[in-house]
Amino acid sequence: MNEDLQIKRITADQLDKLAPLWKALHRHHVGVAGHLEPIGAPLSPEASWRNRKAKYVAWLASPDAFALIAEVDGEPVGYAMARVKDEAPGSWERASKTGILETLCVRADQRGGGIGTRLFEAVRSEFAKRDAAQLELAVITSNEGAIRFYARQGLVPYVTTLVGRS
Repeated sequence: MNEDLQIKRITADQLDKLAPLWKALHRHHVGVAGHLEPIGAPLSPEASWRNRKAKYVAWLASPDAFALIAEVDGEPVGYAMARVKDEAPGSWERASKTGILETLCVRADQRGGGIGTRLFEAVRSEFAKRDAAQLELAVITSNEGAIRFYARQGLVPYVTTLVGRS
């Protein structure tokens, strides 16, 4: 585990630090999700970042949202974007507040060294401070590495979302 790793909160005006990390994650998503091509072509990394940044700005306007950046020697190597929402029970009893991990990203050359785990633990800690007793996230079905990572964190599959053309 990297001893020089620092995880800190960032604000909406600092989001551009995340652009290279998101664009790399976007390229990874496109690479593992060839099965989605029939529903439409992927956006360019730049267009994808514009859309994602707009979502981050909107989420960070809420006091129940936060962004964390992981840095080694001042250089961004990963980040997490998360928020808390009120949860009404459906078919299963759920906590009244659920933490939503919108993005967890670690630079490809830094994976396997514990950065993702440290970011995930920091997100869980923030959720606990906000009384979110459960958490959820979405993973591209074919992103097997991410699914294995989250399973090691104790998460289990809950819902499968299917997409197609209408």
